[in-house]
Amino acid sequence: MLIKKGAEADIYLVEWYGRQAISKVRKRKQYMHDMLDREIRMKRTLHEAEMINIAKRAGVTTPLLYFVDPNNAEIVMQYIEGELARDLIYQGFNVGWIARMMGIYTARLHARDIVHGDLTTSNFIVYNYGTDDSTLVLIDFGLSFYSSRLEDKAVDIRLIKEVMSSAHADVFNDAFNNFVQGYSSVVGSEYTARVLRKVKEIEQRGRYARVV
Repeated sequence: MLIKKGAEADIYLVEWYGRQAISKVRKRKQYMHDMLDREIRMKRTLHEAEMINIAKRAGVTTPLLYFVDPNNAEIVMQYIEGELARDLIYQGFNVGWIARMMGIYTARLHARDIVHGDLTTSNFIVYNYGTDDSTLVLIDFGLSFYSSRLEDKAVDIRLIKEVMSSAHADVFNDAFNNFVQGYSSVVGSEYTARVLRKVKEIEQRGRYARVV
């Protein structure tokens, strides 16, 4: 069953050996040469699967991978049944814990020189919400990449900050402060200060560009 149609890939809810699973299939680009398109989709599929595994080893909870088929540009992975962080923050539930865990996960990735590339509150799911086993799960590594550049990591943080300030304006201060605390608890206050200065620099460049 198709549950999400994207520009790069379609997401299906499927059955995998008796359990619900997610199938992510990268779509063919009609305007691209067949062999080139196939090679790109194959590489991106393998890259995303690799990133999910590396993130897991870094201490970030991600969906389990069940099957990777590079020839068909498909990844079959665990279906995470839970609440979107976006919805819980909208409702004002556990904002501090969710935002702090987001910061911790982001810092664990950045410490391994992994940039997620699409850090939004819609890409975090709270599994077992409302129990002592509540776990935050990070999904969608389709845009992730390796980088040691401070600017790339700052762009990650700027995106989640932008999402919080626009979609969750009522709790923005609480949410972003907790995010920063979580981030700092992993990489330290000095590195956090450096990356936040870079975030501010990027924001100022953006404001200047809009004015001009």
